[in-house]
Amino acid sequence: MSKPSEIRCLVAPITGHQILLPGSVVAEVINYGDVQPFSNAPDWILGELEWSGWKIPVINYAVLTATSPDATLSARSRILVVKTLSMSSSINYVGIVINGLPRLRNITPDELIETGAKPAEGVFSEVTIEEQAALIPDLESLANAVEDGAYASN
Repeated sequence: MSKPSEIRCLVAPITGHQILLPGSVVAEVINYGDVQPFSNAPDWILGELEWSGWKIPVINYAVLTATSPDATLSARSRILVVKTLSMSSSINYVGIVINGLPRLRNITPDELIETGAKPAEGVFSEVTIEEQAALIPDLESLANAVEDGAYASN
């Protein structure tokens, strides 16, 4: 059983980096496929996908955060379906393209070391965990950016 001060998280690989999310916001990991592109969305918004009765936007987080200019998808690409928990956006879920499968981890606050770097758009914080860099997404600003970029122009 985990200690009360531990947070159950997922560490997921993205191009050029990895992301760290609390397990409570991850709804599902699905194979990449059948994403319908938007006509006038930014390049980091790949399109929309039918998932469990919802139409969810799918994004390339590595392109948004400029951790990689490469938007190439591979046979290992998956979609991490994440609850945005947004109070100011109509976007309830967003799909984040990852490269492979995420790993479950129990993390204590003293294992997370903030880098002090100014976070990019859509990033809450940049941290290291056991000397490995990770981005913690800002789900509220991400939901607002997706809503503005994908649905305001369509």
